[in-house]
Amino acid sequence: MTTLSFVFILLVIVALYHHIGYLLILKIVTKFKKPTTKCTAIQTKLPSIGVMMCAYNEQSHIEEKLNNLGSLLYPSELYTIHVYLDGCKDKTYDLALQTQKRLEEKGVVCVLHNANENKGKAHAINALIEIGQNNYDILVFTDVSALLSIDALNKFANQFQNKDIAVATGCYTPDECAPTQQQSYWKYQNTLKTLESHFGAVIGVPGALFAIRASNVKPIPKHTINDDFILAMQACHSGGHVVLDADVTIYERECDEIAQDIKRRERIGAGNWQQFIMLASLLNPKLGWTAFNFFSHKALRAVMPIIIFLLYVIPTIALVINQSVWGACVCSVLLSIHTIGQVKSKNVLIKLFAKAHYALICYWVALRGVVKYQFGAYKKPWTRVNQRKGKDNSVSLIKRAFDVVGSLCGLLLLLPIMLLTALAIKINSKGPVLFKQLRVGKSTDKFVSLFYVYKFRSMVVDAEAKSGAVWASKNDPRITKVGRFLRKTRIDELPQLWNVLVGEMSLIGPRPERPVFYAKLEKSIPYFGWRTYGLKPGISGLAQVMNGYDESIEDARSKIGWDYAYALSMSNRKNWFAMEWMILLRTISVVFTGKGQ
Repeated sequence: MTTLSFVFILLVIVALYHHIGYLLILKIVTKFKKPTTKCTAIQTKLPSIGVMMCAYNEQSHIEEKLNNLGSLLYPSELYTIHVYLDGCKDKTYDLALQTQKRLEEKGVVCVLHNANENKGKAHAINALIEIGQNNYDILVFTDVSALLSIDALNKFANQFQNKDIAVATGCYTPDECAPTQQQSYWKYQNTLKTLESHFGAVIGVPGALFAIRASNVKPIPKHTINDDFILAMQACHSGGHVVLDADVTIYERECDEIAQDIKRRERIGAGNWQQFIMLASLLNPKLGWTAFNFFSHKALRAVMPIIIFLLYVIPTIALVINQSVWGACVCSVLLSIHTIGQVKSKNVLIKLFAKAHYALICYWVALRGVVKYQFGAYKKPWTRVNQRKGKDNSVSLIKRAFDVVGSLCGLLLLLPIMLLTALAIKINSKGPVLFKQLRVGKSTDKFVSLFYVYKFRSMVVDAEAKSGAVWASKNDPRITKVGRFLRKTRIDELPQLWNVLVGEMSLIGPRPERPVFYAKLEKSIPYFGWRTYGLKPGISGLAQVMNGYDESIEDARSKIGWDYAYALSMSNRKNWFAMEWMILLRTISVVFTGKGQ
């Protein structure tokens, strides 16, 4: 065996270990080892949280992001939003100021720190650290372009009950319009980080969202490239654990095209090299799994562009100098990967070539980043890689088509049941068969729609003549005998299929609220009105099948999280379809088991 072939085989083994072997080792060990970090403490006092966010020219995302943060379920008096606007040249500040006022009306504190000059993200982060470190128990860092699950802060607060935990993060989900290769990359990363979390040693967190115990936060160097990684790993330098909470969802609203993704990979490559140099002390064996994971995950990732470069160069040299057969074979394989990998096909083998092609190209771009870093690049303030494009309306179009077909089929197929229901109502009590009531519909920046919802009458005529507008209770004397059955099976909702057909409602969506209750709920529940922002109310919905009918403001408050979870699912076709199907099955279950009220 020649020296060239020996070195080549050694480098192949290292590359295979980094990409496959390390993952297999973690999977095997996790089957026999109990989790290192598991929160068993009883939560007696909720911690105070500072939500820290840097913004530079984010006019496309800032309103949506602040509204997302303002609707979190965590007690509004225990968390404050801090936004550092780093010399923005667009309308980011003006839009943030408008949204800040709306947040304050809902009891959510949002502080804007507006800088006239763009000094870079590292400077902005350090400024936020100085502001928040002594004022909060936990600092949560998040990107403007990422939306969070509504209970994210609650989940983090629970994680930090364990005093050994220094950093916590969640599962990152790229936009569904992101390139397939990019989605595969993050699927792999989430799997890897989940396994690392088993040992309390997650190596690197998505900058979109992570939380650090305030006492563990340290300022980052001036020219830090991957600020999220450095912040997180500095916090666990003294032995603190880093964990991933699978129940915390991070949804990326920004979608990179291939060219933009490649540009980002160059910067990431430079950042990996920089953090390997800055955090080499994490290779200390005394840090246990943190040291092992750091070596296997990030140290090898930093040098992998150089290894990949050598895996191209060595067989080429062997072919040219020694005319070796193995050199020719390797060169042929690499050429095939890059040729076949660019072919668009659903063939499994071709898709495998495409993934390999994407990975190798990323490493070549990362190598360019390493070289640039060594020659003094990446010392300029941050700039945006991508600008937000128009919102994908495909989910709304599919949902409307589903509503039209579903309501039309429902009206035709359920007509016999509806006729029998009408007859039963007439026999049981005096009054009309149908009951109409004014409800609040879809809302936008310019208007809030009102419409009359139709239902089979389940109460006596003029039920609110004496009491006024009140919620129905479980044993409400105003409900007729037939009405009680109709409400339990939700048959009273069937006339709303007409509301769906004419476009006033959807088959599935938030519950349409009465205007008389709307004002009370808006005052009592932060951002209650945003449940139907850009979204039609539904006959059934996630909140309805999970909680049933409202009887009080507290019931409505408990439903708000479900409504926002459904709204968030509509940003991704796959998530929306899965959610829609689940709600449909639960609705059918409620009807046939009589679990309605």
